[in-house]
Amino acid sequence: MADAAFAKLLSLEAKRIQDPDGADEILVSRGDGGVFERLRMRVGDVFEFDERFVPFVDGAPIDIVLHEVNEATGQASFIGGAAIVPSELGLGERTQAIGALSLSLYELTYKVL
Repeated sequence: MADAAFAKLLSLEAKRIQDPDGADEILVSRGDGGVFERLRMRVGDVFEFDERFVPFVDGAPIDIVLHEVNEATGQASFIGGAAIVPSELGLGERTQAIGALSLSLYELTYKVL
C-alpha cells in the first residue's frame, strides 16, 4: 500500500452547541494554528469543506482543532480536537467526534488519501 499523503476534510456537523443564542462561532484549524475556516453553526448544521486537502508532514498525525469564539469579547475557547493518522489510508470515509468533554460537540468526516 502506498504512503498516505493527504487527509481530505469532507464535512463538519454540529451535534451540540454551547452558545445560548443558538449558534456557535467556531474556528477550524490545524493543531499548529493555521485557521482553515471560521463558521457560525447551529445544531444539525453540516458544513461541507470545498476541496480541503491537508498534507501529512513526515508521517506525523494531522491535528484538527476547534475553538469557539465569544463574539462579545473576541476570546476563543478550546472545544477539542481530532487526530488523523496516515494508517487510515484505504479505510474510506472516517468520522471523529470533537468536543465530547465540552459543551459543544461536532463530528468531523474526512478521508485519508
